[in-house]
Amino acid sequence: MEKADVAARGAIILSFIVALEIVIMISPFALFFYAVFNPILLALDRFAATRWLTAFFLPHMVVSPDPALKAIRVLGSVAFIVGAVVFLACAVQVYAGKLLRTGPATRGLYAAIRHPQYLALGVTGLGLAILWPRFLTLVLLAIMLFLYYLGSSWK
Repeated sequence: MEKADVAARGAIILSFIVALEIVIMISPFALFFYAVFNPILLALDRFAATRWLTAFFLPHMVVSPDPALKAIRVLGSVAFIVGAVVFLACAVQVYAGKLLRTGPATRGLYAAIRHPQYLALGVTGLGLAILWPRFLTLVLLAIMLFLYYLGSSWK
């Protein structure tokens, strides 16, 4: 199996794991999860030294009064939207070249960056990690970036 195939399959598996985590958190299992961990979350929220944990990792449960965390979430939204728009624009450029048989994409961002879709997905992933900060999401973002690095450096 070629290294690029391994990287592609790894990215697909990681995407599936992230999607599975989201599905689990919107299922009835989420009620059980929050019922069991609610006392822990309330205990963390009582102390100023640990209050940021609940505000950052469970933003939908706790509304943070901290303006810095609010600004970070706005930056996360901007990164997510900009990354998604750039990714879609690059995808249109690539697939238009395939459909119209004009050859590989060499204009626009492809003239300046070798893999702009990888960069756009990385920015989108960073924005998502800020908006949906879970330990699993943060770990998978790091793994995804590493796999993209490997995939972009292979010839």
